[in-house]
Amino acid sequence: MSSPLSKRISIGTILIAIVAFSAGVAAGSYFATRPSQNIITTVFTNVTPVPTATTSTTPTTPTSQFQSSSTASQRPKWISSDSNVISYTQAGSYVNQLKTVEGTIVYTAVSGGNVFLDFHYPYQGYFYVVIFSSSVGNFKFSPASFYMNKEVRVTGTIVLYKGTPEIIVNTPSQIEVAYMGFNYP
Repeated sequence: MSSPLSKRISIGTILIAIVAFSAGVAAGSYFATRPSQNIITTVFTNVTPVPTATTSTTPTTPTSQFQSSSTASQRPKWISSDSNVISYTQAGSYVNQLKTVEGTIVYTAVSGGNVFLDFHYPYQGYFYVVIFSSSVGNFKFSPASFYMNKEVRVTGTIVLYKGTPEIIVNTPSQIEVAYMGFNYP
């Protein structure tokens, strides 16, 4: 037979377990949305993002591959200087000027061997990067899949093509990846 005291301990133990679990879930949600505060985070790559007003899904097949990466506490976000950097939304104001454009690649496409890295979906009217087929061989990896969902800085002369600003990239040294610099495959 159980005593009233043991029932209180059991109920108390259960309540403590529920509160501890809830706190763990809440803390996990907090750290999942703020990975720069963690020492080590798990980053999913090639996962189709949920469409929002500023993002879209990628044409590549999503996978469940993941990798561990370091955060800002161990590496600086950018190696390059902040002095010539503009947002991709401002690129149209700097046509025919050498600039470094910053943003996240939200969509990629390959057409006729040319690779397009888009900072907005749909891309029409918004800054994008083009790597012509003649320069794709300068990359030892697939630019379309590697840069997808990565925050980057692209340096080059901004030109207009059919009224849309773009930078033509010839080498990987023109694209810096956040927390990776230029040290990638």
